[in-house]
Amino acid sequence: MSPVYLHLAINHVPVLGVMFGFGILAFALAKRQQEAWRVGLAMLALAGFVGIFTYRSGKAAEEIVEENAAISHDAIEAHEDAGKRAAWSAGFLGAAALVGLVAFRSRPTPSWFKGVMLAGALAASIMMGWTANLGAAIEHAEHMGDAPAAEHEEPAEP
Repeated sequence: MSPVYLHLAINHVPVLGVMFGFGILAFALAKRQQEAWRVGLAMLALAGFVGIFTYRSGKAAEEIVEENAAISHDAIEAHEDAGKRAAWSAGFLGAAALVGLVAFRSRPTPSWFKGVMLAGALAASIMMGWTANLGAAIEHAEHMGDAPAAEHEEPAEP
């Protein structure tokens, strides 16, 4: 399996994991459901762990993709820089979620921790979304408006 394929195969896990984790935390907070809160934390821990591997696979994929003259080096660098920030944010968020799962397993989660985790998950979700958007621009120039739109021919009448 090539590093490019691996990166493309796993890159959705941290992006969606952080976003769904944020949604589950918000739901759990609104409904005051401790079990849902723990599920959200577990999802953030998993997303943070996979996020580190995703960033590492992206570094290996970069070595292959940057040899393609049709792909913008600037687009690759922008995605890499955003990916580094997103991976670190997801990694720290995942580590904090893991600490929260262990530290508050037998007692109620304090409000301050809930606030920190919810704000962190929102920030990491935004970073992940931005990074994914920049990654899409690497393969799809039309995504950024750089390529002309495809012209559609009308079918000839019989």
